Amino acid sequence: MKTSCLNNIKQFLLLTSILLTINSCSDFLSEKTYDFYAEEDFYSNISELELAVNGAFEVLSQKMTYGHFMLVTDCDTDLSHIKGSGTGQTARDLGHYNIYTAHTWIQEAWMYYYSGIDRVNRIMRNAERVALPDEQAIADYNRLIAEAKFLRAICYFDLVRMWGDVPFKLTASNKTENFCVEKMDREIVYDQIIKDFEEAAAFLPWHDEVTQYEGRPTKGAALGLLARSYLYRAGYSLRQNGEMERPNNYMDYYKKVKEVCAQIIESHHHTLNDSYERVFRNVCENIMDPSEVMYEVQFYNPSGEDEHSSKIGSYNSPEIDRNSSYGLGNSFIKTTHFAYDLYEVGDLRRETAIATFKIDAQDNVIEIPRNQSYTWAPGKWRRNWIPGPPKDLENMDINFILLRYSDILLMYAEAVNEVEGHLDDLGLECLNQVRRRAYGFPPMIANTEIDFSTTDFASPQDVRDYIMLERARELCFEGFRRFDLIRWNKLAEVLATFADKFNAAVNDGTLKNYVWAAGNYFQAGKHELYPIPEYEIRETKGTLKQNPRY
Repeated sequence: MKTSCLNNIKQFLLLTSILLTINSCSDFLSEKTYDFYAEEDFYSNISELELAVNGAFEVLSQKMTYGHFMLVTDCDTDLSHIKGSGTGQTARDLGHYNIYTAHTWIQEAWMYYYSGIDRVNRIMRNAERVALPDEQAIADYNRLIAEAKFLRAICYFDLVRMWGDVPFKLTASNKTENFCVEKMDREIVYDQIIKDFEEAAAFLPWHDEVTQYEGRPTKGAALGLLARSYLYRAGYSLRQNGEMERPNNYMDYYKKVKEVCAQIIESHHHTLNDSYERVFRNVCENIMDPSEVMYEVQFYNPSGEDEHSSKIGSYNSPEIDRNSSYGLGNSFIKTTHFAYDLYEVGDLRRETAIATFKIDAQDNVIEIPRNQSYTWAPGKWRRNWIPGPPKDLENMDINFILLRYSDILLMYAEAVNEVEGHLDDLGLECLNQVRRRAYGFPPMIANTEIDFSTTDFASPQDVRDYIMLERARELCFEGFRRFDLIRWNKLAEVLATFADKFNAAVNDGTLKNYVWAAGNYFQAGKHELYPIPEYEIRETKGTLKQNPRY
């Protein structure tokens, strides 16, 4: 299926039939069967609408969206890198900025995002045909349409932050139409992203307002991703003229971040888990904690098949021998002691976030010396935390955390500092809640031992500098660092500084000989965006223009 042109759309629906379980710890995408329906024979009732919506969400559980593509998009930065220093391997090429227009992962990710958008557009085209016999049916209808808009907003948001100006379409595709769609200015696409998230939030419940939370989109998730959309819109991005720019009215978007995050915080529907480690253990154990983990992309691997399972917990795991009882930890994503040293003494997040060990075939934990820290790994997702024997040696069903409450707190602090030129009381409390939890204290209880006061930040730049580091410490390996550095217009600077630091450590013997590949391949004014897939350029006969310098 080619998806910006959408020239292979069939006139039937591929729906994922979801069996909702009664286990409160189970995902709502717990089982799957595929069925084909003629479009004109479908959408007669709420049950069929729900099948269509559930089937649309399937695009997020593909390996080429959140299954492992999104893991690699966060490499290489000052926090992580792809194992190995060469090129010619698909994941390594992407992570090392050896990026080309025919890269298969980029092509497939593009396809899936537009497939999700078209599925939602098809739902919207047929929604008025759904019978609504009573108030409950109307309420379910509003919720399901809100969920569909939530998905479309995610798809367009990911497209914009990875590709910039992209083809934009709000109608379902037909075989007879002209599918060659030109790029749309990202500001117009952002308008739709924001509209979809706002309309979704209006009809979605808070997570604690449903009888049994099963991982479906909620009001908090929609509002949180709305705030994130405003945050990215306020930031820098690579434009078609080859320059890093942000909108002239960027401060208006920071004001919206502040407003939306305040709404979430003051609603009191969300709070931090007292334990940072437990947040990630819960995900590995398939225990949902929507108070903090506001939305998870769900994977399912009930019988060990690899379709709709993921590399989460393998790619971004401590290295684990294939013959271990835990299953293979591929450990393709690595970190260094430089990331480890970002944490202060006493910060408990460090031991959770960074694994300085590997596990051998006999399940023994083997510490890796500091001079080989380039082989250390993210530690937030660990196969040895997954209960029971592995269903598959390489694939698993650990969910991808798309939004956590700590991000809401940090977004508010960043936004209020930009808007007001300083932290207000709520902004200071946001930073303190994250900090208290990091040092093992209850997040909601004031602590004179470690709490910041306004005098700890002499200027807005002091706040910015702290938040840049704190987002790295709190959200590392969750898909934020590269995108954060881009929106701050810091990616090129940080990569250059880190390359110098890394190479110096190799030269003085602090690290054994190793080549940090990103320092060799990254090009500013190019790699802040991915290339439009080559086949899209070819099949639109040039209607769709390539991104700068590709």
